[in-house]
Amino acid sequence: MPLAENYFLYLPDNRLCSAWGCTAVSTGHTKIPPHSIYPPIRHPDDHHFDWKRGRILQAYQVILIADGRGMFEFGRRGKTQLVEGGSIVLLFPGVWHRFAPDPELGWTENWIECRSAAFDFARAIGLIDPARPVLPSGPEFAAIFDEIHDRAVEDGLKNQPVLSTLGLQLLALLSQQQEGASAAPADRLVERARVLLMERCADQMPVEEIARELGVSYSYFRRVFKEKTGASPKQHQMALRIRRTQDILTNTDKPIKEIAALLGFSSAFHLSTQFQDLMGCSPSEYRRRSGSLGE
Repeated sequence: MPLAENYFLYLPDNRLCSAWGCTAVSTGHTKIPPHSIYPPIRHPDDHHFDWKRGRILQAYQVILIADGRGMFEFGRRGKTQLVEGGSIVLLFPGVWHRFAPDPELGWTENWIECRSAAFDFARAIGLIDPARPVLPSGPEFAAIFDEIHDRAVEDGLKNQPVLSTLGLQLLALLSQQQEGASAAPADRLVERARVLLMERCADQMPVEEIARELGVSYSYFRRVFKEKTGASPKQHQMALRIRRTQDILTNTDKPIKEIAALLGFSSAFHLSTQFQDLMGCSPSEYRRRSGSLGE
């Protein structure tokens, strides 16, 4: 939903927000018409910049350029990138940068700034990268910014914890993009297999069928799956079934024979044997222990 007016909001540090790893400290929306002075002179000194000097922030800033086009420069060597409408620009603490819309087109910018241990961690493991600050956007980003603006305009200080979690949602989308772009085919194969095994852990379908469905030989599937997870597909499938057995034992009075039939075991004896091997006790003993914990 387009905003009728430009706004910006600055917020203090918040102990509650920092406890979950992200504190939203500013947010805003600005539509820059063609042939306008940029940046508008209205922000605090530590956030305002002129094109000649550029700027260095002490927090992360996620900027959605909703429309228009412009230029972005960053880093010690002043690397330049074109920013098209529909792009995300991710600013990193301690990294010099400057940006401006094309004077002939202008642009619309939406931003949220966060001090965040979660962003620090994502940066440390390569899910966000100062060398790749201009990223593609999508409808999910726009929807999150719509909510950010709604909450900020309604009562930014009261809604600061929610704004902070929306910053984490943006980080999750950015990290997901990077994981998808960098994941090797074998990683994607294993993740898809884990989803299928979880969805069908109660079926009596052999794991070899999963390999056929994924279009690979079982020998390759088994080798790659074990390399990535530390367990064979059959061991993983059994662990999922035992986990489901634990849930049913804890939360229902179903007899062991019925549970075995529900979860694809050949018999109650088969379930009990596998459960004993993995859990170190029988299903009946596990149920007794779970019942006593709930009393």
